[in-house]
Amino acid sequence: MLIGITGPSGAGKGRVVEEFAGRGFAVIDADQIARESVLPGAPALKALAETFGEDIILSDGSLDRRLLAGRAFASVESTKAMNSIMLSGIVSRMTALAREYADSGRNCLFDAPLLIEAGLDRICDVCVAVVAPLETRIERLIRRDGLSEAEIRSRISRQHSDDYYTSRCDYVIVNDGDIARLRMESQRIADRIMQSADTYGN
Repeated sequence: MLIGITGPSGAGKGRVVEEFAGRGFAVIDADQIARESVLPGAPALKALAETFGEDIILSDGSLDRRLLAGRAFASVESTKAMNSIMLSGIVSRMTALAREYADSGRNCLFDAPLLIEAGLDRICDVCVAVVAPLETRIERLIRRDGLSEAEIRSRISRQHSDDYYTSRCDYVIVNDGDIARLRMESQRIADRIMQSADTYGN
């Protein structure tokens, strides 16, 4: 089975992913692959510098993530430009890993904020959307990214609404901060998916 887990920034996909991992799913993390794709000297890093300015590369050759974010999220067009540069390599690596897990007979999942935009949802057996109330997302992002509330709200305003995810996924999990309920719902959905896979396999 290949599962896709997605949702808007600050929804808290990580806890849901943890529950699936606890059921034996191998995790293919889009954010981790994205970080690896902009290591010093990487082609994607060079392309980002050409688009957003050479000064996004620090003296040690690493990416100044905060400076890039400030420029890349300044407009819809600049966000699309960044995603265009990044997505091709990320998608190739994720699909290659998924094939490796499939060949070994192991269930795996894509943990990917841009699952749908990248077209990865089309190769998933099941997709799960994780959403959360707006104010909860803002609080989480302030803690996680160290940005101001105004910066977070500006960034969120250029992202998709919850309906974009919920209307395109097979299951929806609302992560409002109730950890016990989140775990219960995640486990219920993971178990249902695995039961469906067993039934199909038989």
